[in-house]
Amino acid sequence: MVDSEQRRPGRPRSEQARQAILAATLELAADKGPRGLSMEAIARRAGVSKETLYRWWRSKTEVVLEALAERSDETIPLPDEGSLAADLGAFLRDTVVSGDATTQRLLRALAAEAAADPSMADLIRERFIVRRRGALDQILQRAVRRGEISQAGAAIALDLIYGSLWYRLIFGIAPLDNAWAAAVARAIAAVH
Repeated sequence: MVDSEQRRPGRPRSEQARQAILAATLELAADKGPRGLSMEAIARRAGVSKETLYRWWRSKTEVVLEALAERSDETIPLPDEGSLAADLGAFLRDTVVSGDATTQRLLRALAAEAAADPSMADLIRERFIVRRRGALDQILQRAVRRGEISQAGAAIALDLIYGSLWYRLIFGIAPLDNAWAAAVARAIAAVH
């Protein structure tokens, strides 16, 4: 959980228990798919009580969002290779590599929840989308400072990159692969 978020009452989190919960969430999603997730199943797999889960998160969606966000932070570094094309290429390749079948199923399930429930869309945006856009924006802001892209170009690049990613992810119109990563990085870098 982000430090700036307000802590719920109770004992402080055990980092070991938190990591076990996040790992259990992703393991269960891999074994049973998004529908196989429940707070009870996560608690059982992690070896913690349901009360512990509910003390730290209000719903399984919150647990999933934190697990996915932390996994993304760990597996998709913010490269600084000296150019927008190189940085974007590396970032998007790492994004593709980290997007295994389980992650893709979870992201599709989250997109479906967001489409069906505006409050869920707000939660997903606040807990996951903002965090991932912020990571990519760091790369784009370095490019702005180097004069490779304008501030307006960086702002629209965020939407173009993630729009393309989500469009392919949700509708499967083409693969999310290294060819996509390279083409998007070249296209964005070519626009000044």
